[in-house]
Amino acid sequence: MPRFPSSHALTQARQHPLIPVFYHAQEDYARRVLAACHAAGVRLFEFTNRGPEAHSIFGRLQRFVEADFPDLLLGAGTIFTPEEAGRFIGAGADFIIQPVTSPDVAAICRSHDLAWLPGAQTLNEVYEAHRLGATLVKLFPSAYLTPTYLSILRGPLPQVPLMVTGGIQPTVESLAEWKAAGATCVGLDARLLDTDEPVRLTAQVRDLLGVLTKE
Repeated sequence: MPRFPSSHALTQARQHPLIPVFYHAQEDYARRVLAACHAAGVRLFEFTNRGPEAHSIFGRLQRFVEADFPDLLLGAGTIFTPEEAGRFIGAGADFIIQPVTSPDVAAICRSHDLAWLPGAQTLNEVYEAHRLGATLVKLFPSAYLTPTYLSILRGPLPQVPLMVTGGIQPTVESLAEWKAAGATCVGLDARLLDTDEPVRLTAQVRDLLGVLTKE
């Protein structure tokens, strides 16, 4: 059984709307990044399935999170198949993120009441992902769509929770534009995480998170 129901992931995404998107083959480095992001206020963290050791590192990171940061949700990203989803769910994933929308991955997440964040671009794709039970729909890659596209999409689909990610610039100005356009939360890739120096990284993440939580 997952630690948290899918509804909890959505609540956390709305309250703490910055999700780092990260992979590193060195577990110690990944631990330092996780700890620094948690100190900044991050409560959802995506570890991507982009290396041969991703699954084993993820399992150890999940045990680290559960022991030291039990309120942090650690999710598995870059998931394409139900077999991949099942492996990471077995390793303790608190949510599953896809670059695409796969109904069979949706089904396995629903069976565990686990948050599912599929990727989509067009109006039809976003609607279909929502219809299949997406906790959040990942608008990807967002950098090629622009905040204007998101604001237009919000017209017919105001009720769909949307995470923008993929090429988002880690600046106050960029995040302010995406928030104003209607983003529920923002995923920032490894360009944000260019250091594991805790004080510097925590300050950087805290400043960006502050833009997204400012009334």
